[in-house]
Amino acid sequence: MIEIKVPKEITEYKEKFLFGLTIRQCVSAVVALAICVPLYIFGKDYLGDDLVGWLVILIAVPIFGFGFFKYDGMPFEMFIAMLYRQKWVEPQKRKYEELPVFWHCRQEIIDDELAHEYGQLIHNERKERRKK
Repeated sequence: MIEIKVPKEITEYKEKFLFGLTIRQCVSAVVALAICVPLYIFGKDYLGDDLVGWLVILIAVPIFGFGFFKYDGMPFEMFIAMLYRQKWVEPQKRKYEELPVFWHCRQEIIDDELAHEYGQLIHNERKERRKK
């Protein structure tokens, strides 16, 4: 059978759209600029430069995260969903259970085996008595 080798990088290839950025990165940059620039221009008169600067940073970081952040091949929204699920929905704290679910079944099987062995022992003793 003929095989064609495909390099691993080809699966991670993303087409560059503008200035070496992917479409996802361009969209997130445009959205962040469209929100943060007017917020800074119009907000600095009401809230002051420092407070509006921090507000712009707090708004821009998650928006840029959607476009530029990638962890183990996961985009930002998948990473946040996984983090939420691990920390709050399915916490890793395990509870100790003293008795397993099948404990009673196990005990019945052991009792049956002991009874069977006891029955075999009595049967063998009776045979030996008959021989004498």
